[in-house]
Amino acid sequence: MKKLWMPIFSALLLSLASCGGGGGSDKITLKIGFWPEPSDTADVAMYQTWAKRFMEENPQYEIKGVPYTYSTETVGQKYATGMLPDVWQTWFTEPGKLMDKNIIRPITTQVKTTGWDAVMDEAMKEELTFNNELYGIPRDGYGLGLLLNKRILGDNGFLPEINGKYSIFNEDGSPAYPTSFEEIMEISETLVDQDNVRGFLMYSANKNGGWVFSNMAWNFGAELEKKEGDRIVANLNDPAAVRALEWVKEMRVNGFLQEAVSCVYNDWYANIGERVAFAIVGSDVLQNAKLLGDVNMDDLAFVPMPTGDNIHHYSLYGGTPFVFTKGVSDAKVEGILKFFSYIGRSPELTDNNLLAKQEGYEVAKRKAQPILPTIMPWKQGEFLTKAKELESRYVNVNLTDYNPFFNAIDGNKHSEVPYNAQEMYEALDTAIQSVFTSMETANCQALLTTANTVLQNKLDEGVNRK
Repeated sequence: MKKLWMPIFSALLLSLASCGGGGGSDKITLKIGFWPEPSDTADVAMYQTWAKRFMEENPQYEIKGVPYTYSTETVGQKYATGMLPDVWQTWFTEPGKLMDKNIIRPITTQVKTTGWDAVMDEAMKEELTFNNELYGIPRDGYGLGLLLNKRILGDNGFLPEINGKYSIFNEDGSPAYPTSFEEIMEISETLVDQDNVRGFLMYSANKNGGWVFSNMAWNFGAELEKKEGDRIVANLNDPAAVRALEWVKEMRVNGFLQEAVSCVYNDWYANIGERVAFAIVGSDVLQNAKLLGDVNMDDLAFVPMPTGDNIHHYSLYGGTPFVFTKGVSDAKVEGILKFFSYIGRSPELTDNNLLAKQEGYEVAKRKAQPILPTIMPWKQGEFLTKAKELESRYVNVNLTDYNPFFNAIDGNKHSEVPYNAQEMYEALDTAIQSVFTSMETANCQALLTTANTVLQNKLDEGVNRK
């Protein structure tokens, strides 16, 4: 799934403001959907500079901001009424469905002309390729990991104190942080004795619970969808998935989880500072702990997903792509790709591209915002090397607390299920909420069998896309 939260630096890079002014009738107008709200004044000023730079050097184009936030409920109507911008962002789960509905167009020829396809992250490119055609440009990637509150854990004796600070590593360099769901439960058993502190935040609504639970189930050894011949078969009641839900049930029954029955993804940053020791979040939103939760980033650490079977440490790997509305001309696609090189979003070693990246970091720095490593959508090469060098000069968190995740992500990646991911998440949400409400009487096997039937019906309807 991907909520359209973006890293603050990504937000700065992707936020545009209307440059105003109508161009002559001979100009090609590029309607940019990842435009900011007027209240984002710093982003507005920055993108006005970038857009002006672009139009001065490419006078045949006019940039026009048409802010659009993707919604599965509204995208069809907006397309039908001609209200979609030329380019906008969505989730990696969506391009296949949008293609099937004739809402977006392929951009293979235009991208091949730039050569970007040859340096695009292979996993991301695969997510955007259907019938040998490319249907988008990846903005960035993210992986799910375990966010932990070092202060809560240290104060309760679960982390060593080294040189006056709590450390996620022991003196011998071994991990002091939990690496399994079993360890999380053991720690939670101690924390529950404290007032208003719980061990783990478990989501259960807005498809967020199913999204995270799918990753948990993989790490218990589950396979949630299987292909049998030409048919996709739902497998949500895999015994390993049942064990994962039973872990959730035991945590709930013993009071080790947050108390709310309906918990959504954005609840993590309000809870991780004082109320819970652990939450599973994406690497692309870590800065929201400070920006939206007012949590000291030095109190936190981000580590790989825990295992449920002492074998698997998968991290659900997704991201956000830019897609182009059906009917947008080749000339517009070519212009928008050029524009990406003026906002730091192309893999090109141009002065404008690298300058835009640096300007974005400078704006974030002036705002005193957390700057963390990012998962960039391009393969190893000269551009990525320079982009990472630039990023490293601006990162302002203690990387010792965040490197465990970022150093391991390449080996832990696991794509979202290839078919009906959003429908799967919704069905799993229902199972999780039933565990939350029924508690001791919840039958995890039966709940997942029901969820499996719901998903299989969707698969059999032929909506076989993410």
